Amino acid sequence: MDSILRQGSKGSDVVELQQLLQGKGFYSGSIDGDFGAGTTNAVLKFQQANGLVADGIVGSSSWAKLRAVSTAQTLPTLLPGSKGSAVAQAQQLLKDKGYYQGRIDGDFGVGTRDAIVAFQRANGLTVDGKVGEQTWKKLQAPAIAVATPTPPTTIEIVRPSPSPAPAPSATPSATPSATPSIFVPTEGTPIATSDPTSSSTPPASAISLTDAANSYSRGRLPNQTAALNNLQANITPEILQQFFQRWQTASGLATTATSLPDALSGYNLAQMLNQNLALQWLQGQISSQALAKFRQDWSNLNAGVGTTTTPFTPSQPSDTSNPPLQLINLSDAVKVFKRSANQITALENLQNALPALTMQQFFQRWSVASGQNAIAISLVDVFQDYDSQQFPSQITALQWLEKELTSANLEQFSRDWQTI
Repeated sequence: MDSILRQGSKGSDVVELQQLLQGKGFYSGSIDGDFGAGTTNAVLKFQQANGLVADGIVGSSSWAKLRAVSTAQTLPTLLPGSKGSAVAQAQQLLKDKGYYQGRIDGDFGVGTRDAIVAFQRANGLTVDGKVGEQTWKKLQAPAIAVATPTPPTTIEIVRPSPSPAPAPSATPSATPSATPSIFVPTEGTPIATSDPTSSSTPPASAISLTDAANSYSRGRLPNQTAALNNLQANITPEILQQFFQRWQTASGLATTATSLPDALSGYNLAQMLNQNLALQWLQGQISSQALAKFRQDWSNLNAGVGTTTTPFTPSQPSDTSNPPLQLINLSDAVKVFKRSANQITALENLQNALPALTMQQFFQRWSVASGQNAIAISLVDVFQDYDSQQFPSQITALQWLEKELTSANLEQFSRDWQTI
């Protein structure tokens, strides 16, 4: 029969208890066989985390739970401050599921805790910021599969015959095919356009859904609404429903959104971190073709309003020599920063126009996102150090600062940035 242990107990049974607690991530002290205050606190935390009476006394129920967990689960319970390979494994699983944006460093810090909280909330788990047995199971479970698409419709592809062109007197056949056909030209075959006045489609930018949400919550332009509605039409209802539920949880809303424009219009500073995680999850569920089409629609100023075929025609300025100001966000500007004189001036003027407290908070966020010990002191340094591949969380810090800008700040920054 297992001994009943409490504070003050000593001996080999206490050694076993300390080893079990340490293996689960609840005890970090020395294995000395002395049931002191540190062991008591570890026992209390373990009992609370496992639904036991938190009395600090290790009886039959606590022993059974300790050993049952030890048998069924080889991975330890992780808490803020934990370090090691198990933490790195949890970070990688969170990153794979779109909840973690930081580095895989095996250090259970604030970013890891926030990602775990968001994951637990989205998956109906107890939101305690710890990686226990149930959270491990959910993390290791495969991602929800996308609904099987309906079989594609077979379309007859008619290619031009490689034989010599017919004599001028020959009469082309006017007999229509019973099956609709698509003419696929071979290399070098000219393609006629139905509207000779139409302009070429502008190239699509590699905009992410988080970038789109940040921009849409500010302007809600008709072409942006059209792009979001067209994207929604290319996402399965099951995936949309899951996203809307994640968005509701991330945003702390009482009701679920019913459309992407409705959801993204509620993108805001207070819930930005959790909302970004929901958007990153959704982007991971979208096919590359649908995402490319969305980016093309987003960048096309002539995209239709909503899902109708009526095009959105922007009004033309009466004076073509003085075109309207094109607003540019920080998260867009940093990607094209070339340290030109006008760009440096724009950044310096913006920094001088913002409150010192706002800049201090931003620099702290930037340093954490960049894994730096020293705090940045200027926006020019920030833009110079931008590295989205190594530090993807930097863009989140910039988006936070964007939310702090007034319309006047943004207009002046855009004007300075585009001054030649």
